[in-house]
Amino acid sequence: MRLNDALLGLLLFGIAAALYLGSRDFKPIPGQQIGAGAFPTVLATGFALCGVILVISGLRSRLPAIVWTDWTREPDGIRNVVVIIGLVIVYIVFSRQLGFMLTMAPIILIMLRLFGVGWLLSLTIALIAVLGMQYLFGRFLLVPLPWGLLAPIRWW
Repeated sequence: MRLNDALLGLLLFGIAAALYLGSRDFKPIPGQQIGAGAFPTVLATGFALCGVILVISGLRSRLPAIVWTDWTREPDGIRNVVVIIGLVIVYIVFSRQLGFMLTMAPIILIMLRLFGVGWLLSLTIALIAVLGMQYLFGRFLLVPLPWGLLAPIRWW
C-alpha cells in the first residue's frame, strides 16, 4: 500500500499542530531566556513546513490517494500488519503492570514466529533481547523501563 504524499503531508501537519499545541503550556525554565517549549515549537514549525511541501507535491503528482500493492492482496500480509499493531497495543496496555521484560519477551517471540523463525532461535533471541534492552536502557541510557511484577527481584 502506498499513500499519496498529500495524505502523508496532512498527517505530518496534524502532528505538527498537536506538537505545537502541546508545547504551548510548558513552563519557562528559571534563569533561561528560551523556555522549555522553544525546541518543540521549532520542531513543530519544521514538521508543518515539510507537511505543506508534501501536500503540494502530492497534489501536483495527481496520483490516487491510496495505491494497493501486491502484499495487501495476500492474507498473510494483512494478518502480519494487524498482529503487529495488536502487539503494540498489548505493550501499551500491559507493560506497566507486567513490566517490560514480561511483556516484551512474548511479543518478540510472537513476532519472530510470525515471520517464520524457529522456536529455539525465537526463544533465544527474545530472552537475550529483553535482557539486553533492560540493561542498556536502565544502566547506560538511564531510561528506566517498567519492572512490573519483577520489581521485587530487580538486579539494579
